[in-house]
Amino acid sequence: MTVALSRALLAAVAALDAANLRYAVVGGLAVGAWGVSRSTRDADLYAELPADRRPQLQRDLRAAGFEVPAMNEELQAFGVFRSRSADGIFVDIFDAVGPLGEQLLSHRRQIEVFGQRLWVTAPEELFLLKAFSDRARDFEDLVALASAPRLQLDLDYIQHWAERLDRSIGSEEVTGRVKQALAKAHRRQG
Repeated sequence: MTVALSRALLAAVAALDAANLRYAVVGGLAVGAWGVSRSTRDADLYAELPADRRPQLQRDLRAAGFEVPAMNEELQAFGVFRSRSADGIFVDIFDAVGPLGEQLLSHRRQIEVFGQRLWVTAPEELFLLKAFSDRARDFEDLVALASAPRLQLDLDYIQHWAERLDRSIGSEEVTGRVKQALAKAHRRQG
């Protein structure tokens, strides 16, 4: 992790804390926080982002040197907004809406990241977020998380939420990726 990435993440977290908004680190930084070697050049966060607190968050991010060009427009269109630190590091903040978003924030864990105690998504929700994506990098993260010796994933919990996510999108893609990743992890472990 670079000094610039650490600085950007901690500044974004400070802005969320100042606005009294719950958050959780997700993405590559969360994969790394759970002991799986993973490089990344940006930071991803899930946060509660009620409309009435967004102006303060936007002001606090800008005061910390972030460019925040279109927070409300991006949240409305994509459910996430992108900010960019003075060092050029992108910090994407996803609106933690819906049942999985609330579960992610309720189940998050506080662990040490960059020498500070930060809220990080629990490994099970991280696994589910990665399974919901169809990117090759996310699938490899799934396999790595499933293979990590120190993680004891609650597979029943993951299966329940994967089925729930599949029902919400009318497919079996999430459970399919979960099964494929677990099978590949099992083969790796021999």
